Amino acid sequence: MNRQNVLEILTTTPLDQVEIMCNDLRSARFGNRVDLCAIVNAKNGACSEDCAFCAQSGSRGEPMMELDELINTHHSNSDAGVHRFSMVTSGRGLWGKEFQRICDAASAGSGYCQLCASLGILGFRELKLLHAAGVSRYHHNLETSSAFFPSVCTTHNWDERAMTVRRAKLAGMSVCSGGIIGMGESDEDRIDLAFSLLELEVDSIALNFFVPVEGVSVEGENLSTEKLLRIIGMFRMVNPSAELRICAGRNKLDEMSEKMFSFGVTGIMTGTLLTTEGSQFEDDLDLLRRAGYKT
Repeated sequence: MNRQNVLEILTTTPLDQVEIMCNDLRSARFGNRVDLCAIVNAKNGACSEDCAFCAQSGSRGEPMMELDELINTHHSNSDAGVHRFSMVTSGRGLWGKEFQRICDAASAGSGYCQLCASLGILGFRELKLLHAAGVSRYHHNLETSSAFFPSVCTTHNWDERAMTVRRAKLAGMSVCSGGIIGMGESDEDRIDLAFSLLELEVDSIALNFFVPVEGVSVEGENLSTEKLLRIIGMFRMVNPSAELRICAGRNKLDEMSEKMFSFGVTGIMTGTLLTTEGSQFEDDLDLLRRAGYKT
């Protein structure tokens, strides 16, 4: 796909043609299976970074979850049928005793669903330790294009995020990375993000549709359902081999939620999210059944 083809997917190609292309590609590479992932907010708030889209920036912090609670939450999600479970912490990165607690929780995960972690910007040594402890995938969003990123964060830069993705892959983990759609970025920014993820060879793409909540300064924009489906389709066509999962803001698709799969989605986040409303596991299973997909 060249940039002109991709821009046409976002703007002028008939929507039914976009759906056919994406569905054919999705079916050929992924069949009719949908991957279910879940997260736990292991450390909430008190973040030093100024990300304008995040309610955890500058908010009052809460103590990090205890080891037993992390382990039990992982096991219960696995027993429920989730394929991947991720421990997520606020802040620029995680070190010291708190980092060791995540490693200890990972070490207790043998025999349960695949374990992921999202701990911010980490060095190669820390990422190697995570992998050795049992974390198979690292999640670290680029958030948006490198050009638009300074508009939403100034305490660290886009290149630091991209470098963390590279380090995680070098440390032996697969990587899930993506961004937030609807913060005021242009179509060109969305295309730049899609191609950056292709260049970084990420294994899974996480798309979030921006949901304004108390404590964030980004106003966001109301994108039509058709536009959201076009954006999903564009990420699928640019990244044909990567998993494509929808996370926060999925309810913006409203009655068209079933359509996201034929536009290329191969995974969804289920259960409680970080700062926005999530979904119920059983409701998501029902959604898959109605749409004709399986886990």
